Amino acid sequence: MKEHISKFYNFLNGKGTSDPVDGILEKKNIILNCRTVTCEEAIKTCGRLMLESGYIEEGYIQAMLDRDKSDSVAVGSHVAIPHSNSESRALVKKTGLIVMTYPDGIDWNGERVRLVIGIASKDEEHLEILKRVAAIAADEKAADRLVDTADLNTLYACLNGLDVTKVDHPVLEKKNIILGCQTVTPEEAIKACGKLLVESGYASEGYIQGMLERNADFSVAIGSHVAIPHGTKDSLEFIRRTGVVVMTYPDGIQWDDKIVRLVIGIASKGDEHLELLKRLVEIIKSREDTDALVADATAEELYRRLNGLT
Repeated sequence: MKEHISKFYNFLNGKGTSDPVDGILEKKNIILNCRTVTCEEAIKTCGRLMLESGYIEEGYIQAMLDRDKSDSVAVGSHVAIPHSNSESRALVKKTGLIVMTYPDGIDWNGERVRLVIGIASKDEEHLEILKRVAAIAADEKAADRLVDTADLNTLYACLNGLDVTKVDHPVLEKKNIILGCQTVTPEEAIKACGKLLVESGYASEGYIQGMLERNADFSVAIGSHVAIPHGTKDSLEFIRRTGVVVMTYPDGIQWDDKIVRLVIGIASKGDEHLELLKRLVEIIKSREDTDALVADATAEELYRRLNGLT
């Protein structure tokens, strides 16, 4: 382990202190829960995202592959940092990062890698980047914890040098998007949403009853094959923080006199959920829109669209 940490810090040795680098990581370039691929494929994916983001010219991708062949960019602690050598720096248009997590790991030249941070850097700006990488992945346990538990905003804050407590977390977490659910009753769908809200720490158990009572008083099926279960005013005391869960029912639920295929459960004390609902209205204007979304959208797409990341 010591030799890996040494290798990790060798990038910093004798280089002095670089100026802070701000906004080097865009949220669109944080890709979580990737399926296992080869290290070459991971590098190419990083390169493609860099190219699409305007960070590099296309030749930089081959330079990253060559760099890994000459000296592996797997730096220990389950981390790899694909980048190029100084001779290829002319192919970098502007500094930027790509972050990808691989929960099941990649065999990277004999090492296991779960966190991949692709770097395109002009001049010496990569030094500040590497300091941040070193800080968040000091050892295998720290890197694994980041891969297993960190959300998009935590990674965004850490690698942009921001205070993570000051970065708004999305109201919809990817783990709370459940696709292809089997048809159930409206009450069962509400309870399933409520269970997810409780398990995610958004509400306590009492909120589920409030959601059921709200639907009994006035149906939360709002048309266009959508329902938005939420609690009564009296159940607000059970909300801990704002959160949303999304469940799709391709075969539909008979919800009073309506059919529902998209269920969005909401726990919110204030108005934080309104921005998400605004995005939903923009995405879904008819039953056909909902049906297409339920049929074709992936969890990643729903996460990004409903959190305003695309």
